[in-house]
Amino acid sequence: MAGTRTDTVPRQRVEPPGSAGRHREGGAARDPGGRTDIASGVIEKAAARAVGEVDGASAVRARPARARTSGDVVLLRLRIAVRYPRAAREVAARVREHVKDRVEWMTGRNVHHIDIEIAELVR
Repeated sequence: MAGTRTDTVPRQRVEPPGSAGRHREGGAARDPGGRTDIASGVIEKAAARAVGEVDGASAVRARPARARTSGDVVLLRLRIAVRYPRAAREVAARVREHVKDRVEWMTGRNVHHIDIEIAELVR
């Protein structure tokens, strides 16, 4: 009978006793395992955005970051613009430290090396 209402609730699924199930005792989800791959393009975007978070620096428009990965190790090449009259070496050092921290935090990978090219000086 279509559209017939009842006052009963459908029976819930019950896991068989002794099965590992989807959850452990206490309600914590078990780790399903597997592998997580993070594309180089994602790491490049994260690095370019992190450059913009540093005072006195910004990412250039055309291909601001390049990333190479090998296992859990990341190598980065950044092209940045430095605001005039800031000291370029100091800005580059702050960019290097901030990008390393941000990319490692976001990806869980080890940033081994960051090359920085100061491509522009802007007002």
